[in-house]
Amino acid sequence: MITIGGRNELAPDVVNSMHAFRHEIFVRRLGWSLPMIEGVERDQYDNEDAIYFIARDPADRITACARLLPTTRECLLSELAGELLGHNPPPQDPWIWELSRFATSVRKSGEGRVLTLSQPTLDLLAAIIDFARQRDIKRLVLGTCVAIERLLIRAGFDIHRLAAPRRMPDGLFVVVFIEVHPELHPVAFRDAS
Repeated sequence: MITIGGRNELAPDVVNSMHAFRHEIFVRRLGWSLPMIEGVERDQYDNEDAIYFIARDPADRITACARLLPTTRECLLSELAGELLGHNPPPQDPWIWELSRFATSVRKSGEGRVLTLSQPTLDLLAAIIDFARQRDIKRLVLGTCVAIERLLIRAGFDIHRLAAPRRMPDGLFVVVFIEVHPELHPVAFRDAS
C-alpha cells in the first residue's frame, strides 16, 4: 500500500513511522550524520511544502519512502549539495521538483553489493511518477549514490546526470534528472536483477 500526502494530511503515527524508518536507513544502516528532531531523522525541509510517499507491506511496516519538494522553494539540493552540481546552478523551476529522502530496503549480495530495487520500491517510484505527471511536472531532481542511479537506469527510468559524480564522506554521489515522460507508463518499471 502506498500513502501520499503532506504532513497535515497524513496521520501523525504514519509521519512518525516514516521518520523512524528514515533514521533506520540513513543513520543506523548507512551511518550518515543527519539532523535529529524529537529523536527521529527530520530536517527543515520536512515542512508544509513537502509531499510524502510511503510504501507499507501487508503487516503495515514501512518498506520505502520519499519526499517531493518544489524547486521554486527552499529545498535540500539547493542548500546543501552545491558541490554535486558542478558549475550548474541549482534547479529553480515550477516544472522541476526535488526527490529527496528516498529511503528503501534493497536486496544485497553476500559481499554487500546492492542488487536490485524491490517491487514495493518500484511501485512507490511509479506513484511518484504518476503524481508528477498529473501535476505536469517535467523532471525530478535527485541527489543519490551511484549504485542507486544504476538501479534506476536498469529499472527503466530515463535519467541523466547534471555533473560528474563526487566522492563525499558517505560514498560516491551524483545529482540526476529523472525525466517524467507522458507516454511512459510506470508499469514499465521493472526489477532489474
